[in-house]
Amino acid sequence: MRLVYIIGTYPLVTTTFIEREVRTLRAMGASVRLVSIRRPHGGNAQSENGILYLLPPDWVRLLWAHLFFALTQTRVYGTLLVWMLTRPHRDSVERVKTFLHFGEGVYAAYLLRAEPFDHIHAHFVDRAALVALCIGKLLNKAYSLTAHANDIFIAPALLAEKLGGARFVVTVSEFNKEYLLRHCPGLKAERVRVLHPWVELKDFQPSIGRTPTEQLTILSVGRLVEKKGHRYLIEACSLLHKRGMELDCHILGEGPLGEELEELIRANDLTGCVHLDGAQPQEQVLAHLKRADVFVLPVVIAPNGDRDGMPVALAEAMAMQLPVISTNILGIPEMVRPSAGILVPPEDSATLAEAIAWVSKMSPEERLEMGRHARQVVAENFELVNGVQQLAALFDASIHRQDERALQLMDTYTAILEDTAHSLP
Repeated sequence: MRLVYIIGTYPLVTTTFIEREVRTLRAMGASVRLVSIRRPHGGNAQSENGILYLLPPDWVRLLWAHLFFALTQTRVYGTLLVWMLTRPHRDSVERVKTFLHFGEGVYAAYLLRAEPFDHIHAHFVDRAALVALCIGKLLNKAYSLTAHANDIFIAPALLAEKLGGARFVVTVSEFNKEYLLRHCPGLKAERVRVLHPWVELKDFQPSIGRTPTEQLTILSVGRLVEKKGHRYLIEACSLLHKRGMELDCHILGEGPLGEELEELIRANDLTGCVHLDGAQPQEQVLAHLKRADVFVLPVVIAPNGDRDGMPVALAEAMAMQLPVISTNILGIPEMVRPSAGILVPPEDSATLAEAIAWVSKMSPEERLEMGRHARQVVAENFELVNGVQQLAALFDASIHRQDERALQLMDTYTAILEDTAHSLP
């Protein structure tokens, strides 16, 4: 099985789940060629070995790529360009972006044209999906997509077109699947699969025999953006602090709301007990999980519609047998099930504070019981190897379907040639 994975920007500390997926596919014997449209910035990069980057391009090769396909596949190249640009777009800016993604896709197809591969897969239904679509058309390969969250909820360009051309679509929750089916009427339900190959349980070993202390250690992991709801966690900590509760809250992540959240911490006199620790590598996240008493991620739907599908960080905390608290929206109830955690309404700091206080009063046995339920949910539904095996089966079915189609075409051409030969004198 030879795969090409297309990703917008890779690797990042926020895409470790893709790294695990690729590593597991390779361990199963698959060949995976990684293509990233952009390079990561600064400290977000982890390892760039073997990754094909499209931007910034080699301008001579980019121009030659378009000339190459314009001359060798004139009909496909021209039809694809006209089709993409004549699809409905919100405005001219979005149409220009589609044109630029077409350019990236043609460039990628040229760079990959001599590499042997069987199938293309794009993570996120954004520019990566358009690049995958272009490669598929120009190199006559099937492609598939993984749809996550903001890539489908924040006014995506050509959503129905990208999904409609895919051999299959993977998404992370039943909530997402229903959303996609509502917004893409021609999309068949059987072509959308819910998978979450996220957590390799052997890497998430819970602490044994940790004794709760008077000071409650709270952990939250996620980018400092509106949809993660960190503001409500800080406000809940303020309410608890005023009641005299001793707490030590650590928020791991970076993002545009960093300064605003720091100011909120100072304004509520929480500098000694709420800490913004920045983005952390996986080993540091694991260390924080082992020290924590409760994991809190009060996600919300941002004013611009941005939202989480189903946060990987929640699954990781549940795998560590931590009590978890989140909100009762989107696909989160599919993960944080009864007895495996606590769900509260979004944007409700007071109720969130009550949930945290309730966990603080739980006995060690009660916390352990909740944690065991949580880990069991992850083991049954979010375990990495099981999920990747299902994904590999989808890839395999797509590849065999493509091989069968090629054989059918070959049989047809052979029959035509034989008929022609028999008719010759």
